Amino acid sequence: MKEYLLSLLHVVCEMAPYLLLGFLIAGLLHVFVPQGFYRKYLSKDNKWAVMWAALLGVPLPLCSCGVIPTAIGLRNEKASKGAVASFLIATPQTGIDSILATFSLMGLGFAILFGLLVNAIGISVKPIAAVDSCCTEEAMMPGTFKLICAIVLTLLIIIALTMKLFERFTHKAEDPDTAVYTVEGMHCSHCEAAVCRAVEEIPGVESAKASASRKTLTIKGPAAEEVLRAAVEKAGYTFKGKK
Repeated sequence: MKEYLLSLLHVVCEMAPYLLLGFLIAGLLHVFVPQGFYRKYLSKDNKWAVMWAALLGVPLPLCSCGVIPTAIGLRNEKASKGAVASFLIATPQTGIDSILATFSLMGLGFAILFGLLVNAIGISVKPIAAVDSCCTEEAMMPGTFKLICAIVLTLLIIIALTMKLFERFTHKAEDPDTAVYTVEGMHCSHCEAAVCRAVEEIPGVESAKASASRKTLTIKGPAAEEVLRAAVEKAGYTFKGKK
């Protein structure tokens, strides 16, 4: 059991820095890349969306662990399944550094020159001696940086799960001036903001709050339902009426 826990700690600590980097890049893409980019280039089920997704992943310094949260972020931004699959495969396998290194090292002239140089100099390869402590507890204990990353990642997961549970099981007393409507088609915070902007200018709307996970639009104020429906549908979403 002790060896199992140590192995689990080792795996989590090895993955944590890359997962945190993936979350960071996903957040930066979410904040700084306009949603129109995803709709224009990545949302279609065609070869161009797949190609653009692969090109997007080339400059990102993500491994097979860090690419996962970034790909989830792209999917939440309405990227097509094919584009997400292309991004998942291309990003860990390619990069500007690896492309340049491969291009320089695989040249025919360089290969011949390097082979002749090895023969001229003579290189002896000594066998690597086995290390007895490679599987000991000391060897499996992670470094300080990776341990901190694992702790931060664990705390973020706990906080996210707690917020989800709190949001689901917390029931506030209904305000008589508040109405909850069902709106379909929202997938992310950009969608929520678009729906809120569409209805906030309507006379009689004091405040508006949209939830993509619950598919709801909460309106405070005496605004007419038909006016709300017209504004939401004009923004590109489906208004289903009161919940």
